[in-house]
Amino acid sequence: MALFGAGAIFGGLVSLFAFITITGGTAEPSQPISAPTLAAPVSASTQTVIAEVPLPTQELLAPVVQEEGAVTEEIKNEPPLEPSLEPTIEPTPTAEPTLAPQLFRIDSDQSEARFSVYETFPEGTAVGRTNQIAGDIIVDFNTPANSQLGVIRVNLRSLVTDDPQRDLSIRCCVLLTAQDIYEFGEFAPSALSGLPEEVEVGQLYTFSVTGNLTIRGTTQQATFGVELLVDSLEELRGKAKTTVNRSDYNILNNADNGFDYHGVVEEIELEFDFVADAVSQN
Repeated sequence: MALFGAGAIFGGLVSLFAFITITGGTAEPSQPISAPTLAAPVSASTQTVIAEVPLPTQELLAPVVQEEGAVTEEIKNEPPLEPSLEPTIEPTPTAEPTLAPQLFRIDSDQSEARFSVYETFPEGTAVGRTNQIAGDIIVDFNTPANSQLGVIRVNLRSLVTDDPQRDLSIRCCVLLTAQDIYEFGEFAPSALSGLPEEVEVGQLYTFSVTGNLTIRGTTQQATFGVELLVDSLEELRGKAKTTVNRSDYNILNNADNGFDYHGVVEEIELEFDFVADAVSQN
């Protein structure tokens, strides 16, 4: 009986492993990563500056004095000057362009999305990473309050950790990303807060972004703290971070998941490191 019981347990484990392996699939994305794009700004705003333009000078003939109190006949009989028919040149305004709102697009080759969560069995912190992240940012240098952040999309199927078996479990039974319907996670921003009054190249800015975060078909509100470095007019660098509760997204809920063989704490940290390059059009 003992051998029969041990055999049944072993057989069950083998069957479970086979199920996870088959249904977990691979981390290969089904399509290149992309996200809804923002419209590129049409033109730059301008400000008018009055330039000082020197007026033309006119040389006037002075009387030639030969004797005290006397004026030559030639000058005395000179006809009066006719008024000039040429228009007087007035100072003209010149337009000095200011920085236009600029569209930036996340470069997935230089960016990374990741999660980290503490596991109680086996004990340690699991970290999953992927560079399959996309999204648009518009920076309004003159009026930062008008800046925009588009939908940030991440291919969750492509997340990998240091344990291939864990990766299979995530795709199969935790995030369900082996299924096409759950392959992508999205963050749709709805509000930016703490923006500066102006944006300058070379400066680091911190602010918050609130929006709807969708994971495994469940959407909850989340707020990311953001650090943004305006590296140049052609490139942005930044990072964003938040903490979510896995149960809010039905992740490893005992009632819904029969494969909760890892002890995982409730809080999960989500982070994005990104580089975004300037683009002129969609």
